[in-house]
Amino acid sequence: MKKENLNLSLLKNSFQTLVESYNDYSRQEDEKLRTYIKDSCIKRFEYTYETVKKIMNKFLKKEYDKNERDLTINNIFREMYNLGFIENFENWVLYREKRNMTSHEYNLENTYQIMDIIPSFIKDAEFFINKLEENLEE
Repeated sequence: MKKENLNLSLLKNSFQTLVESYNDYSRQEDEKLRTYIKDSCIKRFEYTYETVKKIMNKFLKKEYDKNERDLTINNIFREMYNLGFIENFENWVLYREKRNMTSHEYNLENTYQIMDIIPSFIKDAEFFINKLEENLEE
């Protein structure tokens, strides 16, 4: 399979919605509206994280002939780190932990803690998208 078969439009769109939502949250002064926007940010973090993870998985399969057995989530992040597509392996492990909190625990306080990591996730996801685009252009 060739590199051009990897479609990044869903990834870029989901990432952009997260950035927009987080920017709105940061600018909003009304606490009630901030809460609604916070919920949106968390949901957008979830699907952006899932989209990034799927793209990483597809990329490693297509470009490096990895198979499902090789591609545990930690191995995906480790491989992407070793290849220079992500800057910090530990950050991605943290993002996975926070994502799991939202899907397995229905504790609002814990879920809202995700807001603390969204700025670094945005930075790291943007780095990944840029590196992937550079690689696909080669």
